[in-house]
Amino acid sequence: EWIQIMSETRARTVLTSGGIAPVMDGGGGDHSVFAKAFIDTLEANEGVMEGHTLYRSVLSQVRSRSQSLELEQIPEYSPIRHAGHEAGEFFFQPVSI
Repeated sequence: EWIQIMSETRARTVLTSGGIAPVMDGGGGDHSVFAKAFIDTLEANEGVMEGHTLYRSVLSQVRSRSQSLELEQIPEYSPIRHAGHEAGEFFFQPVSI
């Protein structure tokens, strides 16, 4: 029921690799640390995953990897101001190819 309500309510959120500070372009193999964490989280998903859950996983992975490189990078997830956000949420679900 909650997923139904949230999916029918406008969601205008953004997940970014960091705030206004510079972020790493590498550190994740063929990708940036952020892109690697994002891809790994989506590939590991086996059900319906809400945007905030995706964010928490990406945040944890990016923080861990950036700290091991003796850097700080903190992804951000928040509503986009003045874009019509109504407290909705994005949901991610794996699809068969």
